[in-house]
Amino acid sequence: HNGNIMIDTRGHLIHIDFGFVMGMAPGHEFSMERAPFKFTKECVEVMGGFESDVYKEYERLFVDGFKQARLNSQIALGLVEIMMYKSNYPCFEGSRYGNGVSLRRFEKRLMLNVPDRLVDSRAKALIKKSYCHWGTG
Repeated sequence: HNGNIMIDTRGHLIHIDFGFVMGMAPGHEFSMERAPFKFTKECVEVMGGFESDVYKEYERLFVDGFKQARLNSQIALGLVEIMMYKSNYPCFEGSRYGNGVSLRRFEKRLMLNVPDRLVDSRAKALIKKSYCHWGTG
């Protein structure tokens, strides 16, 4: 939702829902939100459908963005570790998220254990899994 999006001075959109990125969802283990991200039928329709050039560019940018996130994972993980130190953020504390659990979930989201040759197909699978997922409302 738009409460988790920030726009910088150049007009770039920045996702700022740290809890979600760290694997925290409303309802915790009992959450209905099980999709990697919200990707509705309307999102695809506004792009002109799955066969459109716009959708193909979306998919290309998604995969490229995912690869860049992996390439810069050590910086991101380091920043998360710094944020975790003596943090009061719910996504970094307690039995569900404390003691490095959030950091390990973040590493898993980045698929750091996946060989580079499989990243394209795994990233595209995230899109497919997210499309009209029953758990995103």
